[in-house]
Amino acid sequence: MEQFSLTDIKKKNLSDVYHYIYQKPSCSKQEIATALSVSLPTVSQHLTTMEGLQLIEKCGRLSSSVGRRATAYQIISDAHIAIGIELLPDKANILAVNLYGKIIAKETLSIAFEPTGHYLSKLKDAVQSFLKMNHYKEETILGIGLGVQGLISPDGSEFTYGKILNCTGFSIRTFADAFSVPCRFIHDAECACNSELWENPDIKDATYISLSYHLGGAIIVDGQLLTGRTGKSGTFEHLTLVPDGIDCYCGHKGCAECYCSANSLLTYYDNLDDFFSHKAEGDPVCVSKWDEYLRHLAILINNLHMVLEHTVILGGHVTPYFTEEDLTLIKKYVSERSTFDDDTSYIIQGKCLGDTVGIGSALPFIKEFIDGIYLFRIV
Repeated sequence: MEQFSLTDIKKKNLSDVYHYIYQKPSCSKQEIATALSVSLPTVSQHLTTMEGLQLIEKCGRLSSSVGRRATAYQIISDAHIAIGIELLPDKANILAVNLYGKIIAKETLSIAFEPTGHYLSKLKDAVQSFLKMNHYKEETILGIGLGVQGLISPDGSEFTYGKILNCTGFSIRTFADAFSVPCRFIHDAECACNSELWENPDIKDATYISLSYHLGGAIIVDGQLLTGRTGKSGTFEHLTLVPDGIDCYCGHKGCAECYCSANSLLTYYDNLDDFFSHKAEGDPVCVSKWDEYLRHLAILINNLHMVLEHTVILGGHVTPYFTEEDLTLIKKYVSERSTFDDDTSYIIQGKCLGDTVGIGSALPFIKEFIDGIYLFRIV
């Protein structure tokens, strides 16, 4: 039987009190004690400790019809923050995210990606300037996540497959050595999935399809990311959709990447705004291409759902352009291919429409703090 010391129990109780205030801001000491079945003196001690650490603060008094009004408490949402960076071929989006997962500062850096130490050095300088400009002290930062297009080692230190950016084997070390906080590369589809699950906390099992300029995906089982033995689970982009079809950048033919990515729509157009503008005007090439896109997407969704009977979340750069009619068509096409029934209620459109990769690259550090992992280290 596992034994716990008094210190362990104290830290666990403190974490529970913090978590309760996080979930229910403007709560009273008595409310916390009753909800957690902890004595008032114990709660008072933990509140005093966390006020001293500037983790929580008083936020007025609660209304009461009798007696003295109770003091209300809330967390200080920017007592600690995480930095999320979306690395793209021609720029980097740098975000500061508070403990509720909200952006509190943002900067876009025009910088062409290259797998070199010089690139990481320039990125490091930009992040340090960003922190200084916004008056963020390094001791308040929980970690720095870099959302990237590629497969990443389990420890987040290097690319294990980076054909899109031509950077297989590229290490984060030059960047990470400049900071005293954890720094990790994180697959961009995983980042986007993190953002969606943050906004949909009741979803525990999900298949996330990132319909971005390059296709990607993530699998969530019991609230945890399923990466597989070598980190390749969720690489839906390289499922064969059309045998001997269009050439994929991976060197094979007919991958879902070639039919369901945003880039697959841009054969004759510069960007998605341009494509959907022409589609809205009834351009027959765009209308036909879009219907073809939805039909291929339906095949991908149905295939994935046959293997993983999960909620399917559609996210990425294409989904903001979806209309109700588009979603109805996707479900119709999926239903026509379904072996067992025509229930397609498991297909949902993602809630997050902007900065999903940047936010999602910061969220793992926020979640670890809220869950008590980092909190234990500072008390």
